[in-house]
Amino acid sequence: MVRLTHVIVLLLASIGCTNAYSQEKQTIRWLTWEQVPNFILSGKFEGQGLGDAFTRALQLKLPQFNHVNISSNTRRYNRLIREADVCVAWAWIVPGSREFRIHSRPVSLAHPTGIHVLKAKQHLFGRPGKTLSLATLLANSDITLGYLKEMTYSKKVHELLDQHQESIHFSSPSAVEFNLKMLDRDRVDYLFGFAAQSTFYAATENIPNNYQFYNLEEFGVYTSMHTHCSKTPFGEKVMAQVNQVLTDKILMDHLAVVERWYGNNSQYREAFIDYVINQQPHELVSDPGQ
Repeated sequence: MVRLTHVIVLLLASIGCTNAYSQEKQTIRWLTWEQVPNFILSGKFEGQGLGDAFTRALQLKLPQFNHVNISSNTRRYNRLIREADVCVAWAWIVPGSREFRIHSRPVSLAHPTGIHVLKAKQHLFGRPGKTLSLATLLANSDITLGYLKEMTYSKKVHELLDQHQESIHFSSPSAVEFNLKMLDRDRVDYLFGFAAQSTFYAATENIPNNYQFYNLEEFGVYTSMHTHCSKTPFGEKVMAQVNQVLTDKILMDHLAVVERWYGNNSQYREAFIDYVINQQPHELVSDPGQ
């Protein structure tokens, strides 16, 4: 009985030490948002987005921290990113953010933001595959852009948006992307989004893809993506350890996730290898924070 009691005491002490160790870990709150194919928070492909996969990969490499994922809209994102224990694994750099955020080396390249329209309205925009001018579109008062409040793009894009607010329908939903149903309901004629959004929507809803995607001159080709943390002592501590785990392997594993959603593209792969892996400038990569 004495020996059994001794074993129980040791076991309880071990559990207590484990709990104490766990409680000593600092917590990182990671921001996520609903934006196909970057973050997918529900449905058949939940957790399989580009940002989902990269967030999870970083968390597995940083067991010295507790990790909590927080779903945010743009307004909540802009507030939370300034808090001391908040990071985001996969996001672009926005104008002015270097004043209150610190960023990792490049971790990915985002495909260009463009616009979605109904195929039935293609005659208002041009032939499929054509690259359009946002300035020209906004100057046309007969068509309306759907734009999410608080979304941040390049200075050039925001200057255009400020000049043509009469041609814009503003909205602030919980998701960080416009619902394509707004096109079906004729609330707007075109809206910002990523090329994969309409393909994903049609597949998950089991409906025909009635939408056409166009690239825009003002958005360039690929956007540099980074891990961000608040510009605080804690954020600097986390970022130092993030940069240590950003190996070629974890980045190439991420490239495989990108190619799952967008397919194999030799131009993209070349830019990814040059800019993300080798950290060399590439003419097709832009930083909207500039």
